[in-house]
Amino acid sequence: MGLDPEHAVKRLLLVAVLLGYGCGHGGEVDVATLASSSDQILWEAGEKAAQKKNWESARKIFKRIIDGFPQSEYGPGARLALGDSYINEGGLANSILAVSAYRDFLTLYPSHPKSDYAQFQLAECHYRQKNGSDRDQTETEKALVEYQKLLEFYPASTHIETARTRIMDCRQSLGRAEFMAGYFYQRTRKAYRAAISRYESVLSEYPDYRGVDEVLLRISQALVAAGRKPEALPYLARLVAEYPSSRVLGEAKKLQDLLAAQAPPPPAAPIPLPSPSPNARL
Repeated sequence: MGLDPEHAVKRLLLVAVLLGYGCGHGGEVDVATLASSSDQILWEAGEKAAQKKNWESARKIFKRIIDGFPQSEYGPGARLALGDSYINEGGLANSILAVSAYRDFLTLYPSHPKSDYAQFQLAECHYRQKNGSDRDQTETEKALVEYQKLLEFYPASTHIETARTRIMDCRQSLGRAEFMAGYFYQRTRKAYRAAISRYESVLSEYPDYRGVDEVLLRISQALVAAGRKPEALPYLARLVAEYPSSRVLGEAKKLQDLLAAQAPPPPAAPIPLPSPSPNARL
């Protein structure tokens, strides 16, 4: 049932107080004014503050709803809005706080209609913090885990397609990071065993990595350098067979031909001994 015009005017005036006269220096919300307001008035004021990108004031209002009205119908929305205010304002510290806000929401309201949104935003917080493949991949790994949770628990979410795209990007970053670590060990440290281990990890954990052809070449080279030439041949054969347009195909064929030329000749077949004559004496 809608409010009569007089009540509607009063509510607008209260919201104006919260956003204007209810604010202290620098646009900060007066907590004393907040304490005397209803959850509905607070919610409307918080939304308006967020629309104006007055993030600090909006957060104080949403926190007042969360702390002062634990059973309020606006509680779930306030927790989501709190997380959104952090992620929309940006910055590393705010991303960390946003993660906490979205986790709280998912813990308290796992079956809420907007739980998928909270899960997606949680993943986005980590995704926005991920580094390039030459740096620490912790945030990339966390983002991948959270996007996969979205696919698992919320298959009907409207954020599924974006999550799938993000998952692919995360996997490419992680695969690239493993490859670069292996290449560093191979070329800089001459630590071939460590390099081989990294390359094997790419092939087993990230078979969808777009640079598998180069991984096959580098692991072959590392195996040769480690004195394990026969083990390199299957990798080279796979590269030639599966990646006929690879930019490293020529290099792979040269190594393949070199190994074939160095291979020892097959042992000669044994000369059959003549069968003993049936008339031979025993």
